Amino acid sequence: MTNSDVFVCGCQGSGETVDKALQNVNVEGIRFVSAQRACRDGISTVLSSKNKSSGARCFVGCTQEQAVFESIAEESSTQTIEFVNLRGLLRGQPAEQSSKQAAAAVAALAAYETDFQVEPVPAVLFNSKGRVAIVANSGKQLHHAQTLANNLTVDLLVTDTSDIVLPAKRDLNVLALNVRSAAGYLGAFQLSTRKTNPVDMEMCTRCGACVDACPTQSISKDSLTIDLNSCDQSGACIKACGEFKAISFADLNATSEREYDMVIDCTMPGLFTDRQAPLGYWHVGDSEQLLLEAMLDAVQTVGEFEKPKFFEYKPSICAHSRSSKEGCNNCIDACSTKAIKSAGEKIEVNPHLCLGCGACTTVCPTGAIQFALSPATVQGRAIKTAVKAFRANGGAKLEFVLHGPDMEHNWLEAAKKSSKTSSGKAAVSDFSLLPIELNHSASVGPDLWLSALAFGADRITVVQSAVESSHYAEPLAAQVGWVNALLEALGLQRRIRVLHTGQIDQLFARSNLSASGVEPASFELSSNKRTRMEFAVDHLAEQAQKRTSQNFAEPIALPAAAPFGAVLVNKDKCTLCMSCTSACPASALIDNPELPQLRFIERNCVQCGLCVETCPENAMELVPQLLLGPAAREKRVLNESQPFHCISCGKAFGTKHMIENMFAKLSAHSMFERNANRLKMCADCRVTDMYSAKDEMTIFEVKK
Repeated sequence: MTNSDVFVCGCQGSGETVDKALQNVNVEGIRFVSAQRACRDGISTVLSSKNKSSGARCFVGCTQEQAVFESIAEESSTQTIEFVNLRGLLRGQPAEQSSKQAAAAVAALAAYETDFQVEPVPAVLFNSKGRVAIVANSGKQLHHAQTLANNLTVDLLVTDTSDIVLPAKRDLNVLALNVRSAAGYLGAFQLSTRKTNPVDMEMCTRCGACVDACPTQSISKDSLTIDLNSCDQSGACIKACGEFKAISFADLNATSEREYDMVIDCTMPGLFTDRQAPLGYWHVGDSEQLLLEAMLDAVQTVGEFEKPKFFEYKPSICAHSRSSKEGCNNCIDACSTKAIKSAGEKIEVNPHLCLGCGACTTVCPTGAIQFALSPATVQGRAIKTAVKAFRANGGAKLEFVLHGPDMEHNWLEAAKKSSKTSSGKAAVSDFSLLPIELNHSASVGPDLWLSALAFGADRITVVQSAVESSHYAEPLAAQVGWVNALLEALGLQRRIRVLHTGQIDQLFARSNLSASGVEPASFELSSNKRTRMEFAVDHLAEQAQKRTSQNFAEPIALPAAAPFGAVLVNKDKCTLCMSCTSACPASALIDNPELPQLRFIERNCVQCGLCVETCPENAMELVPQLLLGPAAREKRVLNESQPFHCISCGKAFGTKHMIENMFAKLSAHSMFERNANRLKMCADCRVTDMYSAKDEMTIFEVKK
């Protein structure tokens, strides 16, 4: 752990609580300092102390006045000041009833934050030149479009232009187009549009000749929109337009593709209802306030921008597809931005569409795709350090509360104040709650949940905002389901839960969940997801054996979402063709080069289903379960057969079961009805027999 200075402010009546807590806190590598009014007259103390501690990271234990510290640090050209809400933890935690428990909570959170440090990741670049499409149903937004056109290149795409008075100044295009669909991202949007007015406003000079020439007076002189109900389509307007060719009835309702850097969508329900919207798109509906905010954002979104590349992908262990057979689609199904698509035997992730939720990494059974911004190895090491500090400072029951960045900095403190018991008293949890901010609530999954429990945490709670819950509740619930099923089988009860922001009061409800009693594991987290889960599960199972004397010889049944399991083979159907072995991405199904055997290593199985899809005899079935101990690593025979020997030369060339099945199905076929025994010959002998047969005409004789 890097040496760090942590300054904790004790203002607004929390000074005594802070002082008591800090007196009892002891974490290796961290110096805690109680700083009164640190964000005002105590700021010089923070800066001067930081300068003296050469090479040390500096943390301020309050996030309320973060902007103040950042501005002063920037002006003084000092090293970066980092922030962790320890004061809010002290004031909002039930641990304030006990200075010892408060000290343990502070120690754990400070240890986590000071240990959590990641390397930069590659950047994804965006280039916006300021071309904006405002999509609307009517001309209501014309005035705002004109205002935005003072700074950007604006097209107002309107389905019905009949209510528009075209401005004299042509500083923007008003186009009679209905937007059918949208795709893309900041700097590269593609809109599929349909023409709704015969007049092409981009080519029209607004001379009014068509209005004067129209025999049915169907053309509005204000909007140059043709009323198709009264128009006789005589062509007088087309003739009057002449060589400008701005009027055409032939391509009415034709679709075309248009490109923009940004899109402001004033329609309902919006163009990206099937996914989380990409960067550069604002859905404002009929709200003028949202439209004004989007316009301001658009003005500031011109130039080159970058965001992190959130993921790392290793196609060699991806279980998505083999030989045009579809296997695992977990990441594709979980991605709310539709950034992931199938690309043959692997997946393809569009880094411009990826917004870094990390849900794909949570549901991936093999670890082929992993979250790069906060690697599991770094996150897990920080969790391990936090638990160690919590226990070393006398902490009793620890609950990690994982949440996204859209929560208020003092959300836990505010929730504690508003939570009341039935008697009106402040609700008090029997856990010390440790809030951990993630890039997204879905970016951490079973490998780290199980590792945290193995390191000694007592419960994991994931808090989702309304937006997060709408997109990720289902895949996250599936992962929580199989993990809790496993924990219950190990006698640990259900220790993983998901709450949305409207259920935060449940954090402070009394629970019958006891401390896990797990002795903290010492292993370091592997870069391989399967190995991380295996180490954690093995440790939890070992602890369960010590408590209950169970040997867990029988497999633990798990829900279908689990990435562990077995494969059942119908021996009557299986011909040992070994198609499944070449399809298996995890080497769970293997052959025996010495004997006709199909073997299985359960530890390797990820339940992707590629073997089931590939099997030509429909002889395979998945069974989600977890087999513990050495048996999971052993090669066991699922099916075997005696080798079949060629009836001519005696060479083994297949299995007895396969040849018998083939003979039963093909011996009556016209190709073999007179020479069915060729099915029992090897390839060489079969050809020899065909050429030596005197009662058959070969293809060469036919050609002669």
